[in-house]
Amino acid sequence: MAETNNFLPLMLDLSGRKIVVFGGGSVGERKAELFSGCADTLVASLEFSQRLQELETSGQVKLVRLDLLAASDSELRNIISGAFLVIPATSNFELNQKITAIARESDILINQVDTLGSVVIPSVIKRGDLVIGISTLGHSPAVSKYTRKQIEGLITPEYSEMIRLQDELRSYLKQHVAEQRQRKAILWKILESEFVWNGFSESYETAAERAYDIISSCLENSSR
Repeated sequence: MAETNNFLPLMLDLSGRKIVVFGGGSVGERKAELFSGCADTLVASLEFSQRLQELETSGQVKLVRLDLLAASDSELRNIISGAFLVIPATSNFELNQKITAIARESDILINQVDTLGSVVIPSVIKRGDLVIGISTLGHSPAVSKYTRKQIEGLITPEYSEMIRLQDELRSYLKQHVAEQRQRKAILWKILESEFVWNGFSESYETAAERAYDIISSCLENSSR
């Protein structure tokens, strides 16, 4: 029987949070690029990939050049200090374990790339404000990647436009429909309307016009 785990998927606001990645290779690059747009991301390594250097030039990450194998514990603690999340992503297992142990001293969250840490970073699909995370808790990266490809084929760019439209309609209905149950029913009717979804292929305005027609029809029927 598989061990019970206590992992829970959460959406976190990482604004102003310090994320520290150890390792300047392909794995460190992938992790740093993921966090660079939403957190203060620092990468420590003796050498860095071309992409990481580009991210530093554009101000998206900070690079700290350090021989991690020769670094003292105090040097590593200084880099880790104040971090929200630490990611040991070097090619040296013993070094990764050392960094993990130092981070744990301060109860800092850890994403380990060669074993299961306190944080699992999922494969992420983004369509505007729609964010989907996929993880097998490290048991099968292949299944995670396969699942992502399957979902990406279903979640079209129109989903982002529908989120925008639903948000607009929620505000409109709150001003014109007093009963929450009726508002919910109308929003679902629009969400399930192929006529509205097909409207996005022309323009957002076309889809919105069709959605408001549904609202008008629903309100007319309820007033009879």
